[in-house]
Amino acid sequence: MNATRLLAIVYLGVFCGVAYSASFDCAKAAKPLEKLICANPELDAADAKMGELYKQVNAGFPLKGFLPVTQKMFLSGYSSCLIDGRTGKSQTDSAAAGRCVKYVNERNSELQSYAQSKVYSNASGKFDQENLAILTYANSGKNMIRLWGNWMPDAYNHKPFPAGVVCDINAELIPIKSGFKTELTDNTVFQVTDTSVRLSESIMCSPRTSISEDTYKRVK
Repeated sequence: MNATRLLAIVYLGVFCGVAYSASFDCAKAAKPLEKLICANPELDAADAKMGELYKQVNAGFPLKGFLPVTQKMFLSGYSSCLIDGRTGKSQTDSAAAGRCVKYVNERNSELQSYAQSKVYSNASGKFDQENLAILTYANSGKNMIRLWGNWMPDAYNHKPFPAGVVCDINAELIPIKSGFKTELTDNTVFQVTDTSVRLSESIMCSPRTSISEDTYKRVK
């Protein structure tokens, strides 16, 4: 079994409440997702890449705690890629493998974007899901902004994170006279400098979560 994939599967066990020992191998795979990872080379490779990218980016990321929290959220939904959207049933066929490869590759792209981002936050010390992180980066010639955090539990079924809702907005920064706007944040104006990001007004992410009008300082 690829050692890097083992790392990713260990993350899956740690963050999803499933215990795996260091001796885990594909012969002992029990969960449907484990079996699919072991059986499908493309998914195996994507999963292995995720483990390696996570380790590399987290080691040098300036906002400590951010990557583990976002990885926890990702892994809590990992097995959702097994669900066929038409039937609502869990599958472990080639179609499910394709969905899971896409799901993991999207996470890999996120991790790569984190590595090149300028990072801003209201966290004082280690980041947790109740803080907000703002990342700015370039993608295919476009200036992008990602806002992630401000977690709130479900209003009717309170459970600990990663249950509940977080703000997660990823959008292109469009230049305007007074700064930048995005197509996902209505009339909010972003003033972006090397030292801070200023939001002209609050942003509603959902009925339970929002982002406050404020100045978010660059993380060193």
